[in-house]
Amino acid sequence: MDTFDVIVTARSNGELNSEQFDRQVAMVRPVMAWDPDTTLWRIRLSGSHAETLSNVLNTLFEAARVYGTAITVRLVTAESADGVVASG
Repeated sequence: MDTFDVIVTARSNGELNSEQFDRQVAMVRPVMAWDPDTTLWRIRLSGSHAETLSNVLNTLFEAARVYGTAITVRLVTAESADGVVASG
């Protein structure tokens, strides 16, 4: 079976008040890296680490539910590299 990675990006909801925005950032920051060039949160996760992948996605989908954070998930082959932050 081929190995896959998951590239996840998140865009903060700019319509939040300052307190809500700070809570949104506090939820997303532990699981993703900020990319100031694109103004997106980004992470690349290995599909072979299902528990980590699940925990990160659950956190992000909760941020989307509570704060309206826009989440994008894209599958790529593990061999392809595009400069996205790798998971630890």
